[in-house]
Amino acid sequence: MAEFIIGNSLRKIAREHRFVQRLLWSLDFALVWSLVKFFSLLPVDWSSSLGSRVGGIIGPLMRRKTAIFEENFRIAFPEKSPEEISQLVRASWRNAGRVLGEYPHLGALLREDQGERLEVVVRDPERTFSNSGKPAVVVGAHLGNWEVNALGMARLGIASACLYSPPVNPWLDRMLLESRAALNCELLPRDNSTRLLVKALNKGRTVAMVMDRRVDEGKPVPFFGRDKLTTIVPARLALKFKCDLIPSQVERLEGARFRVTFHPPVVPTNPDDCMTDQATDMIRQVHQLFESWIHQHPEEWFCSKRLWPKRPDNAAQPAVIETENDSHAA
Repeated sequence: MAEFIIGNSLRKIAREHRFVQRLLWSLDFALVWSLVKFFSLLPVDWSSSLGSRVGGIIGPLMRRKTAIFEENFRIAFPEKSPEEISQLVRASWRNAGRVLGEYPHLGALLREDQGERLEVVVRDPERTFSNSGKPAVVVGAHLGNWEVNALGMARLGIASACLYSPPVNPWLDRMLLESRAALNCELLPRDNSTRLLVKALNKGRTVAMVMDRRVDEGKPVPFFGRDKLTTIVPARLALKFKCDLIPSQVERLEGARFRVTFHPPVVPTNPDDCMTDQATDMIRQVHQLFESWIHQHPEEWFCSKRLWPKRPDNAAQPAVIETENDSHAA
C-alpha cells in the first residue's frame, strides 16, 4: 500500500509537517474504511468483483507505484511488449483490488460450510507437515490473495505466527488487523522480527512470511536472472531449529475461490556447507519456485515495491538501493 493514497504527491510535505500527515492519514482511512465497510455488506463474490473494478480505477492513479510495477514486469518478462506489460500492470492492480474486497470476508473463506472456496493441497504428505508436533517455516509470494496462506494452515489445524508489515498509517493498521483476526494466527510486525520468530518457534508455532520483496540488508540471490537482495532468515531459522522450510503457493481459481498448495520442504544442495551458504542455496531454490508460479499467473503478482536496484543508462554498476517499506502480511 502506498504511504498515502490521497495526496501521494504531498508525501514530502507530510513528512515534514505533522498536521498535513495526519490530515492525509485521516483521508486515506476514511476512503479505505468506507470501501471495506461497503464490501463487508456484500456477498463475497460481489465484493471481490467490485474490488477488482476499484483496484483497476484507483491503482493506476498512483503513478509512482504503477511505474515500479512496469519496471518489475519488464525485468521479469523481457520478451513481452510494452502493451503486454501495461496489460499485466492493470491486471495486477485489479487483483490487488480483489484482495481488498476480500479482506472483510476472510472468516467466510475459512468456515467449513465455505469449504468449496478454499482448496488445500499438501504435496508429498510423507514429507510436508509430516510431524504434527514440530513447527515449520512457511514462505510464500505476493500471489493471488497472499493472506490465504494463513487460512490454509488454519484449515490443516496448524498453529501459526505470520509476519506482516504494518502500514505507515496507524489507523489503517488497526483496521486491517481487525480484518486479519479471521486468519487464526498470531501476527508479528516485520521490523526487528527475528527475535519474535524465534520465540514463536520455541513455542511450537509454525512461522510464515511472504518473502518476494527486496530487503535492504540481505544476500544477493538470483531472481528472474538478476541478483535481488533477499532475506535468508527463513532458511537460517529452518536450519537452526532443524525444521522444514515449506514453500506455500496461492492460486486464484475463479473470483473468490483459491487453492493453497504446500510444496515439499526445500533442503540444501550441499549439507556440508556452512549455514550461511546452505541458507542462501535454499532461498535460491525458493526463488526458482516463485519464478515458476509467477510465470503461471503473472497477472496475480503484486510487485508494488522496487525489487532490483535502478540502473542508470550506460552505467556499469547498479545504483544505490532505495529504501522501501512493505505493507503486506504473510
